Amino acid sequence: MSKSKRTNREQTGLGDALFGTRLGEVRKKAEYAAGADLFIVDNSDSDWKVRRYLHEWADIAHSLDIATGFFEIGALLALDGQWQKLENLRILMGDTISKRTKKALLEGINQVLNASIEKEKEINDFLHGVPAIVQAIASKQIQCKVYTKEKFHAKAYITHAKQAVVGSSALVGSSNFTTPGLTTNVELNIQLRREVEILQDWYERHWKAAEEISGETLKVIERHIREYSPLEVYAKSLQEFFRGHEMTAGEWEKMSSQLSPILDQYQKEGYQVHLSFNKF
Repeated sequence: MSKSKRTNREQTGLGDALFGTRLGEVRKKAEYAAGADLFIVDNSDSDWKVRRYLHEWADIAHSLDIATGFFEIGALLALDGQWQKLENLRILMGDTISKRTKKALLEGINQVLNASIEKEKEINDFLHGVPAIVQAIASKQIQCKVYTKEKFHAKAYITHAKQAVVGSSALVGSSNFTTPGLTTNVELNIQLRREVEILQDWYERHWKAAEEISGETLKVIERHIREYSPLEVYAKSLQEFFRGHEMTAGEWEKMSSQLSPILDQYQKEGYQVHLSFNKF
């Protein structure tokens, strides 16, 4: 078997044995023949996916910088229990709707994020894990920015290990930070172990030029997890029940007519007679 055709089964781990996983084995393979080999993560293996790559790195990393064309809340939920171990997680995303004014930009981001949360509700009714994301954004453990100067379609995951002996690493390729990008889509991502600082410099330049949207992101998510009082739920139910209901003539007379209250009874009866004629 050639060195360039290594299978996913040979790429069995990330973590160093020192940290309870298998980074040692992978690093030996990745460094074999002076970097000629490629460490590929493409989601094709039933067990070895981008989600697992990030899951295992979260055990030994202090920070994660993500560049993605698209972002879904489900991607963070797929890493629930792991991203919390990071001191800092930055998400730099693309302006998927190509709108440039601040108001239009925020409206577009809100639409995309709302859609991703509604999609998540299909499998996670009570949005378990989302309150932790809200808290992390509020405390700036998670930071979100959107790049608007040009179409941003980059995908990279830069991890910085807690231990200097492990160092930094980057997974670069085609996976967006979405549930399909981390799990089901056939992707092509390669791990970089050398000169990661060059990629980090690229990330910092684009991060600096991007627009802060953590506050807006927080507002969108909070709306979906807010706890409503029984009275608010009842009032909303009534509003939805009567939405589009057209008042009958009798309802209009009682609720909206300014003339009806001052008419005598015989006048009201005459009005009803004439109204019935108009139905034929």
